[in-house]
Amino acid sequence: MTDILEGLNSEQAEAVTATEGYVRVIAGAGTGKTRALTHRYAWLVRELGIAPSNILCITFTNKAANEMKRRIRSMLGEEFDTSFVATLHAFCTRVLREEISKLFYPENFIVLDNIDQKKILEEVYDELGIKTDTASFRFMIDQIRYYKNLLTYMEYLSDPNFDYSSLTSDKPSDEIIFRYIKKQRKYFGLDFFDLINFTIYLFREYPEVLEKWQNRLCYIMVDEFQDITAKEFKLIRRLSEHNRNLFVVGDPDQNIYEWRGARMDLIVDFEAWLNHSCFENCIAAKTRDIVLSENYRSAEPILKVANSLIEKNNNRVKKELRASRAGGETVQYLHAKSDVDEIRFICGKIKEHKEAGGRYSDFAVLYRSNYVSRFVEQGFLNANIPYAVYGGIGFYERAEIKDVLSYLRLVDNTADDLSFRRIVNIPRRKIGKIRLGKLAAYAEQNGLSLYSALRELCGTEDFRDCKGAEFVAAIEGLREAAKELSVSELLQRLIAETGYEAYIRESGDIERLDNVTELLRSIVTQESEFGEHLSLTQFLQNITLLRDSDVEDRSDCVKIMTIHTAKGLEFEQVFLVGLTEGIFPSARSLEERRNEALEEERRACFVAMTRAKKRLYLTESEGFGVKGFSKVPSRFLSDIDRGLLEKIGELHDEMKLSQQRQIRVFDKTDAVVYQQGDRVRHKVFGEGVVEQIDEKNRIYYIRFVNGTKPISFGYGGLSYLF
Repeated sequence: MTDILEGLNSEQAEAVTATEGYVRVIAGAGTGKTRALTHRYAWLVRELGIAPSNILCITFTNKAANEMKRRIRSMLGEEFDTSFVATLHAFCTRVLREEISKLFYPENFIVLDNIDQKKILEEVYDELGIKTDTASFRFMIDQIRYYKNLLTYMEYLSDPNFDYSSLTSDKPSDEIIFRYIKKQRKYFGLDFFDLINFTIYLFREYPEVLEKWQNRLCYIMVDEFQDITAKEFKLIRRLSEHNRNLFVVGDPDQNIYEWRGARMDLIVDFEAWLNHSCFENCIAAKTRDIVLSENYRSAEPILKVANSLIEKNNNRVKKELRASRAGGETVQYLHAKSDVDEIRFICGKIKEHKEAGGRYSDFAVLYRSNYVSRFVEQGFLNANIPYAVYGGIGFYERAEIKDVLSYLRLVDNTADDLSFRRIVNIPRRKIGKIRLGKLAAYAEQNGLSLYSALRELCGTEDFRDCKGAEFVAAIEGLREAAKELSVSELLQRLIAETGYEAYIRESGDIERLDNVTELLRSIVTQESEFGEHLSLTQFLQNITLLRDSDVEDRSDCVKIMTIHTAKGLEFEQVFLVGLTEGIFPSARSLEERRNEALEEERRACFVAMTRAKKRLYLTESEGFGVKGFSKVPSRFLSDIDRGLLEKIGELHDEMKLSQQRQIRVFDKTDAVVYQQGDRVRHKVFGEGVVEQIDEKNRIYYIRFVNGTKPISFGYGGLSYLF
């Protein structure tokens, strides 16, 4: 069977042939972990004679599962069944198709996607007389997820005779959640949160079902183990208890989803968690550790920079990536005087490469937060460089940017019916389809714009109980103010007086507010560069021309994306832009989770760097940043041994002092460690559930057996409970 081991290095071959017991593989970026996983699967089948129906291989995306299946079949043949190479949700669905009748659900239950969830919520909102929109939908889905973390809902969702009227709560959101759960029971639907919860509940309540699946799955492999949640680990651990053959692969240095519930300590302290006293069955497991450190992706100078950065983290398994080949270009670090200079440098490098016979598609531009893409997109459009926003939408195509630009267009020209239709009911003003139809008919009969029609009709019987008059008053006031105010001042007043800022804040999606803030910052920059008064009409014309100058051919283009989108991808050359303190690392993340967030942000920076194969550029610029601070270089640039970087641009001593001051400001807050719905243990009060988080006063409200207690963020006597 030597053909399966052919082409593997010694570390990969060791992982492939380590078939028995508990095995932890620490697989650094670009070290061929997928190759090791697929060859190990083939080794189990060919060398050990294990049937594929007895091997479970868990991946975290359908794309990864399909790629693994393709590689396995290329080694074993198309006739082999690889259906147990799947995401955890897909595996749980398969279990439930066979076993869910025990919970009084039909085997043809419906798996609810986002659209299905929204439809159910719309029914609930309609029953309660609540208006909904995309923002409130996202908020309620989050609330449902928090509620379902408790698992107590399983007891009545699986009971066909349960009386839902017995569920009561003082929280309005709980009434929505109760009705949502009742309706999903009526439709026999399970959403993604339920698939894992139902499987855990089924195994707990029916030991014979658990035993059946434990006996069936002789070997279990888990990819991307650094991203696993506590609940997922609990399920996988239970499945492996009988045969005790669990093989996990991951890289603590690439965990960038702790904010989403991923528990990196599960891979860092793998053996300890296997044997933890919080589990019913003691395994007394000993683990075998294997480290994959030979990187086949990135040039040596890139890996040296990445190693230099990530070694500053404490919560990790220490290793150092080594390049499979020597040589390569030194990593360049640009400190620019403005983001205009920053993007000019980037465009120059891309055009230089293109003129030398290269392709635009050799490049990727990565950034920490979506709003950073604004100056990149604008620069590429001005320079006629084709680009595509990968895994997202362009800055000027985002809903909140379209909204505020539509407001500005209506202020500039009240005859703009398209803009009127977009924003007249954002935020909600009770001007829906029926009233819009009446406005359109009146406007048509009288030769008016929709806005003028509303201005004439807002005091009539049909429009008396809506907020049409408030809308008209706001627009009229802004039209008058536009004669005196700059565009940036007008925008600040607009989002306040129309209620748009409050509308975004209430949605809980603060990133949307960041995007509006970035638009405001770009307007301030345009006003300073314009040299004379920039009128509202001129600004809107510039924006239109900018967006209309898009390049037609997208087959060869620069890809721009967030770092989280880039995870798992690779590119010939990478620009990591916006390396500014407060942007990267994110000031908001530091406020919420302090040191845990800082290490996660540093891991995200490491992930971004290791996407590059041949060239890596690190860029940042001066100007105005978050919270009104002047922009200063990210602390991550100081983490890197300067001897590894080719520095471009002068960094004055005063800038270094400003950086140190800002770091102290961003680091001073207490951390938010736990999330709503988390189960915790208090050293005095015992077990409890986080019910509410008061970030302003920095207090958790935790429900214990003897009542709900306010516990300070900084209290050290709390710990996670599985």
